[in-house]
Amino acid sequence: MKKTKILFAIWAIIVVIIIALLTALGFILDNRYEKYRTLEEKLETSAREYAMDNVLLNEEDGEYIVTSEELIEAGYLDNLEVDDNVCTGYVVVQNDGVYQYEAYITCRQYTTKNYDEKK
Repeated sequence: MKKTKILFAIWAIIVVIIIALLTALGFILDNRYEKYRTLEEKLETSAREYAMDNVLLNEEDGEYIVTSEELIEAGYLDNLEVDDNVCTGYVVVQNDGVYQYEAYITCRQYTTKNYDEKK
């Protein structure tokens, strides 16, 4: 009986340590990619401003692509880089009565999920 209590205590400690390590790893990875998510938000905000100032909002329903190069040329975006890592990207502007914006970037060490190199 005493042996099973000790064994149970050891397994409980191991489980707690594993959970703590996985949680810490999650926080580390989340912080690692935070700067890229901030860059995606910056790209999306620039595309919103660009769309409001240009004819995109007067267009018919559909999907429009605004590239980071387009935004930089038009002066809506200064650059698209993180820690000397130059990125490229685009924003999908979806018009189905309500405008929706989804930013995608690709960098040397990070690429947004569902990034399409053809766009």
